Amino acid sequence: MLKRASTSSRADETASPSPRKLEVVSKQATKVTALSTRLEWKIDQFEKLMKLFKNSQNLISKQFGCPLAPSVTWELHVYPNGKREEDAGNVSFFLRQVGLQRGEDPIMTEFQIYALDTNGQRVSVCRDTKDFTHQQGRGKFQVTRDKMVAALKADGSLLLICEVEYFPPGSKISVEQAVDVDAEELEERVEISLRDSLREMLDSELFTDCCIKVGNKLLKAHRCILGQHSEVFRSMFAQESMIEAQNGIIDITDSRYEPVRAMLEFMYTGSTDLVDQCPEEILAIADKYAILPLKEQCEKRLARTISAKNVSTTAMFADTYSAPVLKAACTRFLSQHHKDVLRSAEWKQLKRERSELANELLESVLAGGDVAPADYSMGGASDEAGPSTSSAVKAEPGAGASNSAVRPPPRKRVRRTGRST
Repeated sequence: MLKRASTSSRADETASPSPRKLEVVSKQATKVTALSTRLEWKIDQFEKLMKLFKNSQNLISKQFGCPLAPSVTWELHVYPNGKREEDAGNVSFFLRQVGLQRGEDPIMTEFQIYALDTNGQRVSVCRDTKDFTHQQGRGKFQVTRDKMVAALKADGSLLLICEVEYFPPGSKISVEQAVDVDAEELEERVEISLRDSLREMLDSELFTDCCIKVGNKLLKAHRCILGQHSEVFRSMFAQESMIEAQNGIIDITDSRYEPVRAMLEFMYTGSTDLVDQCPEEILAIADKYAILPLKEQCEKRLARTISAKNVSTTAMFADTYSAPVLKAACTRFLSQHHKDVLRSAEWKQLKRERSELANELLESVLAGGDVAPADYSMGGASDEAGPSTSSAVKAEPGAGASNSAVRPPPRKRVRRTGRST
């Protein structure tokens, strides 16, 4: 009996394990692309039109659409004194689809209509999602005359914006086999796509809610983007007492258009090609509005241009705008080329006008231990006689800034926080 039990036990132990499950994963993807188009329509003397137009008399915009879907075209109809008798005293708006052929499937569309007042602020007319067929209009959105009067520009004109988004007719939303992409490549694709989308937002001025005025030029932007990347802008828009928060207009009077445009491009996309054209001016505006990554990029760009002739003015520029990366690069250059630099007229001018900075640079180089102090006593000689090392360190302080044509003149750094009403 015992032997039989032992044999049975061994048979159980050697029994084949349960079969493994075969798991098959089917990776699929659905790609969807929507089209968008925008109408900007300026109507002069609109207040008079509201008074003089008869009820049911209307204005019709020229047709607009997206080149990728030429069969889809739109018109905006405006009735300054209402479309029907019961609408008199109001302004009526209709969006009409005029491109589709009879019998074609309707297009589901999201659209919004608004006006921009004299301060660039939106005055909403409507926002809706409707399906459109051949020659079909959607609307009769009523807006009171008082509201439209408040939306007029200073010259009495009305600037209407109509933004439309839809899927093109005949577009097939299908499921396809997904292509495996490693995590690093996927992250890079997402980042590129996000940058491209943000650049399109900036270039198309879609849904902008503030503008930057530089001279007679305007740059439209989004408060959320500016506030996300700059604590100065964030503080400016967060305080209701600030003029910028009230009217959405930021007036920049101490910079050219190109550096401000570069700052905006960087905030939207994380890069800008304009750094190579005017790095000093871009650094100055980036410092003013605390765009630190852009400022550091400009510092690195300027560091590559340091020479024995400009190291002194570059060091003054770096000190004025508290640019540590650029200042450290000046110190390294001075350490490696001290004999050429300390005998130059530019260095002597730096000693006269910014003696504390000159001493700071010398001390930084000496602390590095790369050069003997005697070298600096020789290089730091005045025009008449060669002082000792101590006299080079204790040079008479001066005032003023270099008028070099290479760098913009140093100025007192004042970080803008907005203007209070």
